[in-house]
Amino acid sequence: MKEFIEQMEKMTAAFRDPEYLFLVLEPLLVWGIAFGLVGLVVTWFLKNEKLQVVSLIIMIASALAVVPYLQARGNAQERIESVYKVSDPSRAKGFHTNTLDRREHRWLYLALAGIAGAAVLVGPRRNRLGLGLAIGSVAFSLYAINYGLWMHYQDSLAYHPNLKQNEAPVKDKIRAEPVEEKATETVSRPPEPAPTETPPESATRRAVRPLTAGTP
Repeated sequence: MKEFIEQMEKMTAAFRDPEYLFLVLEPLLVWGIAFGLVGLVVTWFLKNEKLQVVSLIIMIASALAVVPYLQARGNAQERIESVYKVSDPSRAKGFHTNTLDRREHRWLYLALAGIAGAAVLVGPRRNRLGLGLAIGSVAFSLYAINYGLWMHYQDSLAYHPNLKQNEAPVKDKIRAEPVEEKATETVSRPPEPAPTETPPESATRRAVRPLTAGTP
């Protein structure tokens, strides 16, 4: 339980980081809208208007996530570009271009949220206007999903160097240098004993004096 609480505290603190927040919000622009679209189509054949409204609300909430997403992405852009501008400037340029493209297509998500919101107010099955708004929600959601997937792929090209579309970061294989035999011999050979010092010859041999006549 203690570990669970610590993880929740770290996750809550991570949401304050714009570099992590925009990564969390990005799937809503694709999979959140897709979930609402599938729900709307299924509930349309089930003829359940309440569930259709719920599906439209999911689409609205997912589409409106583009506002905090772009804000968090803009706050994180300077740091992300500074990471790549030295090692790989093309990646920094790609991320900057993708950010501008997403800002230019912000209208797509806002239009989807507006059309789906109008469909909720009118009622998707009440009259022809509601039916037209529901069809418009489906069309704009398909466009938004396609655009979101494409931009996700473009960001992946900028983020992940291991994709096949990118050049390999390491072109030459790194091989270990062979260990010199001489170094191996010095390691395996036991150390030779240090030579013992022998005293000088003058210190071990006694001087022999000749005999004299007065010596008994």
